[in-house]
Amino acid sequence: MDLIDLLNEKNVYYKKSNNPSEILITCTSGEHVDKDPSLSYNLEKDMFHCWSCGFKGGKRRFLESIGVSSAVTFETKQSFKIQKLKNKIQKLMELNECTMPIEYRAWTQTYKGIKIETLKEFNFFTTAEMGFEDYICLPIYQFGKLKFIEGRYRFNSKNKPKYNRKPNGVNVNNIAFPLDKLEDKSKVIIVEGIFDMLNLWQHGVKNVLCVFGTQNFGESKVKLFDDVGIRNVQIMFDGDAAGQSAAVKIRNLLTKNNISSNIIKLPLGKDPGLLVADEIKSLLYNG
Repeated sequence: MDLIDLLNEKNVYYKKSNNPSEILITCTSGEHVDKDPSLSYNLEKDMFHCWSCGFKGGKRRFLESIGVSSAVTFETKQSFKIQKLKNKIQKLMELNECTMPIEYRAWTQTYKGIKIETLKEFNFFTTAEMGFEDYICLPIYQFGKLKFIEGRYRFNSKNKPKYNRKPNGVNVNNIAFPLDKLEDKSKVIIVEGIFDMLNLWQHGVKNVLCVFGTQNFGESKVKLFDDVGIRNVQIMFDGDAAGQSAAVKIRNLLTKNNISSNIIKLPLGKDPGLLVADEIKSLLYNG
C-alpha cells in the first residue's frame, strides 16, 4: 500500500502542491481545524510537518496519527515507489490544468492607469473563448506553469461580473504573482491586488508580489515564501482599517515563521494602485 491509497482508504483529505515530491494533507494531529491542508508530507524523506501547529515526524508517527499500525508496509523510500507516488500526484496537479485559449489577441491600450508597455510585459490579452468575452485577461504563471487566467470586465455596465477567473474555484493560497519574474527573492513587497502590483512595477519597483487579497495569506503562502528564500517582507496594503488590520495579522504570521517583516502604512483612502512615483519613493524610503 502507498500513501495516496492509504489516505483514500481513511478518507483523509489531501491535495496537490507545487512540488511533485510533496503532498499537502489535512493535519492529523487533532489539535486544530485544518480546512486548507497545512501538513506537508515529503515523499522522498518520508517526513511530515504541519505549518499551522508544528506537528511533525516520520512515517511511524504519521501512521499512528491516522490509526494505522506502524507495521504497515509503506515503502516510499524505494525509488520505484517514489516515482509511482509522484506520478499520482502529477495527475492530481493536472486535473484542473489551465490552458490558454486557442485564439486570443494581445491587449494594446492603457488600462486602469497601467501603461501599454507594462500590460504587454505581463501578456494581457482578449479572447472570445472560455467565457472571457468583454474581459481583459492576464495569465498567471508560477514556476513556469499556467495556474489560472484572471479576467477583468472592461466596461462600466453591470451586465457581467467584474471578475472572471478560470478555472473556477482555483486555490490561490499558495500563489504569489509574479514570483517567476523576481530576480532577487530575498526581500519583497506584498500588495493585495493585481493592479496594485502593476502600478508599483511600472514605477520601477520590481520586487513586488500580489497575494490576491488579504484573506488568501496563510500558512501555505508562508511556506511558499520560505521555500523560495524570501527572508524579508514589506507589507503595503490599503490604508483603510481592513487593510491595516490584515497587515498586522500577516506580519505576526511571518514573524512566527522567522521571516522578517514590516508594515508600510499608507494614508487613509490610499491604495498602492493609485500611488504616483513620488509617493511610492517616499513610502519605501520611510518604510
